[in-house]
Amino acid sequence: MAGRKTPAAFWVCFVILLVPVLGICVYRIFDRVSFYLSYPVTRESKEVTVRSQAFPSVTVCNNNPIRKSALSGTSHASLLDTDDQVRQSVENLLASTSSDAVNPSAAREILNTAYQDRKTARAARDLAGMSREDIANLGHQLSDFVMSCSYNGQQCAPNDLSSVFATFQSAKFGNCFTFNAGFQVSSTGVSNGQGLTMTLFTDANNYVGLFGRQPGVTVTVHPANTTAFPEDDGISVKAGESAGISVRKVVKNLLPAPFGDCGQGTDGESLYPGGYSLATCWNGCLQKAMLEKCDCVDDPRTTSGNMCTAGEESCRSRYYEQDATWRDDCNCKHPCKDESYVTTMTSSPWAPENVLIPELRYVTSLSDVGTLIQNNVVQLKVYYLDDAYRQVEERAAYPVNQLLRDIGIDIAVWFVVLMVLIGIVYLIVLIIRACCGEGSGNKII
Repeated sequence: MAGRKTPAAFWVCFVILLVPVLGICVYRIFDRVSFYLSYPVTRESKEVTVRSQAFPSVTVCNNNPIRKSALSGTSHASLLDTDDQVRQSVENLLASTSSDAVNPSAAREILNTAYQDRKTARAARDLAGMSREDIANLGHQLSDFVMSCSYNGQQCAPNDLSSVFATFQSAKFGNCFTFNAGFQVSSTGVSNGQGLTMTLFTDANNYVGLFGRQPGVTVTVHPANTTAFPEDDGISVKAGESAGISVRKVVKNLLPAPFGDCGQGTDGESLYPGGYSLATCWNGCLQKAMLEKCDCVDDPRTTSGNMCTAGEESCRSRYYEQDATWRDDCNCKHPCKDESYVTTMTSSPWAPENVLIPELRYVTSLSDVGTLIQNNVVQLKVYYLDDAYRQVEERAAYPVNQLLRDIGIDIAVWFVVLMVLIGIVYLIVLIIRACCGEGSGNKII
C-alpha cells in the first residue's frame, strides 16, 4: 500500500481541469479587484429628529447701498449730480412723450451715459472705486436699519444691537448685518413658531435712484462662521411686506479621493473670513488673481488688499469677461463636510390699519403710519420648519474587507469545484478501466 503510486490518469484529469477552473477563478478575482478600484459610492439620505438645533446665521442687507443724505460733502458727492442728471433726463423724456410711448432705446442711452460717466464697467459692482471705510460710513447704519429684533420671544439685545449683529461691507449692498455670526446668542433652534423676528426700516427717501433698486431688503441664511454672499444666495423682500422664511438644515458628509472629489479646504490662506465653502473658494480665486495682476481687490469682504480705484478699472474689468482665464487656475471642490439651509419664503402685504409699531412714533405721525410701512418697513421672521434636519451620508459601496471576503470565498468555492470535478472524472476513468478489463498491474484494488 505504501509504495503504491498515484495513477497517471489522476494527474491527467487534474491538469485538464485545473487550467479552466484556475482561469475562471483568476477572472473572478480580477473582476472584484477592478470593481473595488472603481471606488463605488452609495449615498444615503435620512431625516434626523433632534431636540434642538444650532440656529443659523441670518444676514440682512438694505437693497440700497449708499444713503443719499450721507453723500453731500464727500469725495463721492458726484453720484448725487449723476443721479439728478439721470432723474431729470428721464423726467424730460417722459414729459416729451406719452407714458405708453417711451422709447426704450432713448431711456437705455441715458442710463448708459450715466454709468459711463461714473467709469463703472459692471452694474453689479455699483460701489467700485470706494474704500471699505467709505462704504461703511456712507451705507445704512445698524441702529437705523434694525428697528426691533427678538429671538425666541426675547429681545436680541436691549442696549446694543452690535453685540449680536456683525457688520460687513458688500460691493452691491453696502453695509450688511449678520445675526448670530459666530453663535453669539443661544444656539437652540425651535420649530414651534419661534425663531428670529426683525422689523427693518429701508429708508426709501434715502435711496440713490441711480442704483435702480426696489425698496426692500435682501436676506441670506447661512451656517455660522461662514461668509455670506447675498448677491448670489439672497432672498429679496419688498418694503411693506411681512415675510416668513422657514429653514431646513441639510448636512452632507462626502468622501474624499479616491472615492469622491470633495476638498478639505483651499491651498494657501483664504481672503475671506470664516470657514471654507465653494463660494469663498471661487470668489477667493478671482480676488487673488486680481490682487496679483491689478494690485487691488473689488470685494470689501476680503481680509487683505486695497480696494480698486477708478485708475485700476480697466485691469479689474478684464476679470469679468467671459473668456477670463483665472478660472483655469482655480481648483475649487465641494467641502467634505457641508452644511447648508433650504429656505421657503411666504409673504403678504401688511395691513397698516391693524399694525402699530411703537418705534415708528419717533419717525412720523400716526396718521402717516400706513404709507410709511408700505414704503419703508419690512417685517421678517426666520424659523426652523420642524425639529428635524436632512442628513446625506456617502459610504464606500465596496469596502476592502468585502473585497478580501469575496476573494477568499471565490478561492474556496473554485478549489472545492476543482476537487469535485477531479473526483468525478477520475471515478469515471476507473470505471471505464475496470469495464475494459485491463491488466492486473494497473488495477487499484
